[in-house]
Amino acid sequence: MAKARAKAEHAPYGPGVPAKGMVREYWETICVVLIFVLFARTWIFQNSNIPSGSMKNTLLVGDRLLVNSFIYGPTLWGWERTILPMREPKRGDIVVFKFPGNPQVPFIKRVIAKGGDTVQVVNNHVFVNGKMLVEGYTLLDADIKGTYVEPPKLPAVVPELPDYLQQPEMFDVETSPGRVDVTLKDPKGVDVMGRSYFGPYRIPKGHLFMMGDNRMNSEDSRYWGSLDERMVLGKAWIIWWSFKEGDYDYLKNSPGDMVRRLADKVGHFFGKTRWDRIGMRPR
Repeated sequence: MAKARAKAEHAPYGPGVPAKGMVREYWETICVVLIFVLFARTWIFQNSNIPSGSMKNTLLVGDRLLVNSFIYGPTLWGWERTILPMREPKRGDIVVFKFPGNPQVPFIKRVIAKGGDTVQVVNNHVFVNGKMLVEGYTLLDADIKGTYVEPPKLPAVVPELPDYLQQPEMFDVETSPGRVDVTLKDPKGVDVMGRSYFGPYRIPKGHLFMMGDNRMNSEDSRYWGSLDERMVLGKAWIIWWSFKEGDYDYLKNSPGDMVRRLADKVGHFFGKTRWDRIGMRPR
């Protein structure tokens, strides 16, 4: 009797509480991990893949990113942004967002201008509020650095850049398997496809002007208009894996293509992984 009482008192969960089995222990651990992962994926970090070369050379096709979805999160009180690492998108941020033409598809571009700014492109030179963009994150930087281009004279009245979701009549839309192309109707009819000339347009309040670093090959706000800030999913944070792939391989969604892509990753994991890019912070 005394031995039984002593054994109960020294049981892992106290007297009267049965010990958990090994299966239950593992099951509870797995559930806790899954809850944490799902919470983090929903509110803190998301995964994003670079499918095209519109962000070269900052981001390459096949880069896998962790996206900080907490930094731009909505707040109820002003003090939250003071004491927490939260803020609004700012110029220069690399942002993942819902593509207005198909909100199920995430896009990644750089914030070039915000609400109230005026944007114009003249012979591939980007002007924001009358000043030429010469930041080092653009591929054209080598061509324009050290050169002076006369700022274009802005008209007395600058039209607002339309938002496709609010003014779809201002855009042409073409759909193809796995792809939606949205093109702003340019009233001037100048270089509509290349967008070497664009604007000037004023960015509406609460909207962003997005552009790829490889601006010569980027489907961005020059095509589908201004981006509502509510479409933003988060800020590009870190590259966790980079695998050499071709542009728009993700559009090949037949069972055979998917098997080939998987076999390529398994068979060439070490040879095609860009090891030097793992852990990089895109800027």
